[in-house]
Amino acid sequence: MGDIFKHFIDLIKDKTTSWGFKTAIFVSVIGLIIASDFYLGFSYNYHLNNKIEQLEKISNLKRKYPNDSIILIGLSKMERKVFYKKHYSDELSRLFLKDTIKSEISEIIDQNNPANNKPKTTTKKPIRSIYWMTFTSNYLFVIILPFLIFLPLYSKDGRKANAIAGWFASLIMFGIFGAISTWIAYQIPLIWNNPIWNYILNFLIHSLFWFLIIKLGNDKNKKN
Repeated sequence: MGDIFKHFIDLIKDKTTSWGFKTAIFVSVIGLIIASDFYLGFSYNYHLNNKIEQLEKISNLKRKYPNDSIILIGLSKMERKVFYKKHYSDELSRLFLKDTIKSEISEIIDQNNPANNKPKTTTKKPIRSIYWMTFTSNYLFVIILPFLIFLPLYSKDGRKANAIAGWFASLIMFGIFGAISTWIAYQIPLIWNNPIWNYILNFLIHSLFWFLIIKLGNDKNKKN
């Protein structure tokens, strides 16, 4: 591991390597680390174990000062702060799956509340699909992505070290832009209580955005 890190530092310091290649390598490494951590949960497990350990210590301190109201108030504030501290993966889930999370929380509250066990007619708020929200707000990215994934197979030049680094960095950037676009789409309230209208609006906004980008590019080329 140390040799890999040293090789990475040497590559960054190498003056003969272009800045584009260095940037691609840096983005690729950071993206790979974050993706690995997100799916394997290394930092999440550390975060969870650390939280449990802190809560246990606070609980022990509460038992140590049962009659000191000032200390108990302070410990209770600390306890709430630790308990509600979230991992970055929780924040990502909240940003992109907030409709689903709200629905699940509401169902849990209803199940645990005896007063809500009486038969009654309820109307649930429609939930926006994360898949359709992602596709409609990034459909051009989704269309291009399969070609980008298999790009290194098209030619020998695409399998060179600098090309592979650029290719992987492009995948990371596509993922970042896609996540930002989806997050922005989720900030638009549910339209007329029907998610289909949100999907249509996402599609139109994405189309308009790329139309303006292409138009501005063409105008600059004409001026040059």
